[in-house]
Amino acid sequence: RAVVLCRDEFVTKADLPNLINKISEKKVFDTTDLEDGYETKVKAFEKEIILEALSRTNGNKSAAARILNITERHLRSRLDILGIVYNKDL
Repeated sequence: RAVVLCRDEFVTKADLPNLINKISEKKVFDTTDLEDGYETKVKAFEKEIILEALSRTNGNKSAAARILNITERHLRSRLDILGIVYNKDL
């Protein structure tokens, strides 16, 4: 989707939402360790992004979905698939 929305031929960091840029600056995981495989790395990154959005919205799933630019239904599906249980008190 970002390719469709960006002005140039390639997607750049500036084309991505601020949330993704801030998380990527934190270095979510070590990219030199690829033994876990692609799917595991992608799921770990997705989980980190979702948890950050939930943290910023104090657990409000509707607001978190808006930040992530996905539907609340899709967010709830990803929470189930990734086994994420958000507890704002932790």
